[in-house]
Amino acid sequence: MFPNRLAHATRLWILSRHLCEMSFEAARIRTFYYAELEAVPARVSLAFMTAAGVMVLYMLRINLSVAIVAMVETPIAKAEGNSSEIPRASCLRNEPAKDRIVLTGTQKGLILGAFFYGYIFTNIPGGRLAEVYGTKKVFGGSMLMSSLLTLGTPLATHLHYSVLIVLRMMIGLCQGVVYPALHVMVARWIPPLERPRFMSFTYMANCVGLILTMPACGFIIDAVGWPTVFYASGSVSLVWVVLWFALMHDSPDQHPRISPEERRYILEALGKDVTVKPKRTPWRGIMTNLPLWSINMAHVGAMFGFTLLMTHLPSYMSSVLGFSIKKNGLLSALPFLTQFLGSNICGMLGDFLLTRGYISVLTSRKIFTTVSLVFPATVLVAVGYVGCNSVAAVAIFPVGTAFAGAICSGYLANHHDLSPNFAGTIYGVTNTIAFAVGMCVPVVVGAMTPDQSLDQWQAVFWVSAAMYLSTWLFYVIFASSDIQPWNSEGGEREKGVNVVENNQSEEELESLNKTKDEA
Repeated sequence: MFPNRLAHATRLWILSRHLCEMSFEAARIRTFYYAELEAVPARVSLAFMTAAGVMVLYMLRINLSVAIVAMVETPIAKAEGNSSEIPRASCLRNEPAKDRIVLTGTQKGLILGAFFYGYIFTNIPGGRLAEVYGTKKVFGGSMLMSSLLTLGTPLATHLHYSVLIVLRMMIGLCQGVVYPALHVMVARWIPPLERPRFMSFTYMANCVGLILTMPACGFIIDAVGWPTVFYASGSVSLVWVVLWFALMHDSPDQHPRISPEERRYILEALGKDVTVKPKRTPWRGIMTNLPLWSINMAHVGAMFGFTLLMTHLPSYMSSVLGFSIKKNGLLSALPFLTQFLGSNICGMLGDFLLTRGYISVLTSRKIFTTVSLVFPATVLVAVGYVGCNSVAAVAIFPVGTAFAGAICSGYLANHHDLSPNFAGTIYGVTNTIAFAVGMCVPVVVGAMTPDQSLDQWQAVFWVSAAMYLSTWLFYVIFASSDIQPWNSEGGEREKGVNVVENNQSEEELESLNKTKDEA
């Protein structure tokens, strides 16, 4: 075991040297970037940098879900009075691989769920930190720490599985700040009518990260072993961190390359959406707001299903459908490709319907939320009953996730409707609640599928469908697209931004909401 630890430590030292070298290249990269991309709108380059960051974010999050298939050997339950293994209802059992650690199904579930145990604690602070210090520092710092921790994953694994649990919790703590911080960036950078498209492209880049990570991890494991998965993903993340700090800016006013025309266009568009810099948070208004709770519930349902696929789809492909680790990674990525495509199609469709005035904002939110919750529920139930028909399962999964991609045009865009001033904070509340449920998914699934049999997985899919449908019903009953009165509490003017005065009367809020619907 000592040689293994020494080898891991040596690799970490080499990678730290490469990071130092990359930092010296940052200034040169910045100069080249500004010289070559003068003609590209600043918010377009921001979209690509953010999308790349989200891809890497999920690369660090999902790598363990694929690698654990090769890392862990789970003992199969034995019959009473018989020491031999019981044949399972799976289509195929893979042969044991080398260099595995032996864990029970519950221990494996704890490792997969450990990320979420840390993640839920930093969502709300992440929104406030980004509102105060900016998305650049919050997002970049989060990714830097996550990268370094990822590089230490193989060493933690060989020490003890409890050390690996702690390390994954720390990665979760780091990454919990990211999406609330991105919500703040959207509020400061992106005109309201462009937000569904921007969010579909950037937020759903997590699917692209999954698409690249799953097959890449499969090939890496097959070629050189599972530890290299963590060295490769951690190194790629460090490269992105250097680029992010060199090129990103927190607002149009701070950007040295943005054209005066684009800056004016953004600030004028944001001025219609009551953009202020909040000094205090109206917690009572936020926590007792029924429209916000409808968003919270919708996110709980969507995150339950998404977490199931993200953490357990590789295991399902391996233990039930019988795919090898190489095919497993490739096929497990297909549903996320269709989710990315579906999200961007829905984003463009939603913008078209709204700008043409065919539907109201609230109708748009409810339609796309229905698409993103009801259709995936139906698909999950269907998958459980195709049995060992791997062709049918592989064909059905991508259909459901394509519909799930509509969330960016549905409830996920609803935060800015209710309170653009506190978008980061209220998204942090929403994500905290959703991931408090999501962190239980790996443990629940591990407990429900001790033998990885088909009938056990059918029960898992029924539970997921019930979560989808119940949370969807709550949303369509209580959702709203009106700006809430507490949106303007405790705010001050933000430099360079045209804002509507604080403490609006009910008549002013009503007029503002009417203007938003007509936009």
